[in-house]
Amino acid sequence: MTISLDIASLLKSLSDIELDDLRNKLIYAGYAASEDNAELISLILLFIDDKNLTSITSKESLWLELINHGYKLGDRILNLSDPELRGSDVEELQELLSRLGFYSEPINGVFNTNLVTSVTAFQENRGLSIDGNVGLGTVNEIRMLMRPNLNTSLNEAIKSISPNLSTSVIGYSVCFDIPNEEDYAAQIETYEITKKVCLENNIIASFASEIGKDTKEENIIKYVNKIQPTLFISFKKSEESSLAYFKGSFTESRFGKNLSSKIMDQLQINNLGKAHNLLKNTKSVSLIFFGNFYQNDKVSEILEVVLKNLNESFKN
Repeated sequence: MTISLDIASLLKSLSDIELDDLRNKLIYAGYAASEDNAELISLILLFIDDKNLTSITSKESLWLELINHGYKLGDRILNLSDPELRGSDVEELQELLSRLGFYSEPINGVFNTNLVTSVTAFQENRGLSIDGNVGLGTVNEIRMLMRPNLNTSLNEAIKSISPNLSTSVIGYSVCFDIPNEEDYAAQIETYEITKKVCLENNIIASFASEIGKDTKEENIIKYVNKIQPTLFISFKKSEESSLAYFKGSFTESRFGKNLSSKIMDQLQINNLGKAHNLLKNTKSVSLIFFGNFYQNDKVSEILEVVLKNLNESFKN
């Protein structure tokens, strides 16, 4: 990493009061402060690297970025301005609106016209004043919908309800993203096993391969968001075995986390929160299995555990 600002020289030029201010700003931005100058330099460099701020050239610009990345959603009114507002509160807003299904653009911490469009759509949907400004009223409405005291956010709960749910017949749907195998016969067998296990657990199965040959992630995301299954499971080839659910800088899929934790305990694999593209941009509750679990000699065991826990989660 190459930056234009000499951090060591900057620290030497600061007064004790300014050093304390710097440490406080780092804490607000989510970084631990240190009395040791060498560690402080490392923390500043980490902050600059994390936020891709290598072009900063002065103390003033560093201070401004630290302030911007110390905001929490609700600390200030967010609106479209020139220059555009940037900061951690904007990033938090983007992540929350993304999880609620109102925002699908990059999460970059910039309050731009795309985000205004998402904010106004949310405000109209919730019967709020439609002005594109994010004040406490809009913030409180967003936070209320995330329902922090329950296992799932409102949008995840809505997506999981089907007309047949109350009748205890087939109602849940799970969409699978299974890697293509060179052995076509083995691939077909994996699909047949998946459908059989789903049927035995009163689950409707669908497959991302239904979009055709062009199974790029962006196309898979579009397909999943179109059909909105109760759960989306992607299998990724990997040397290491793990299970991932969505976790961003400020939000996470609580339902995904709880479900993955139960699966982890029974399958003896690690689970972790990640902001993987498939997890971040699919509107359904989503999990990614890394490893070789998709192979037809293992998929039956995996699915039995996953679908049993999915059913149990909704019973509870």
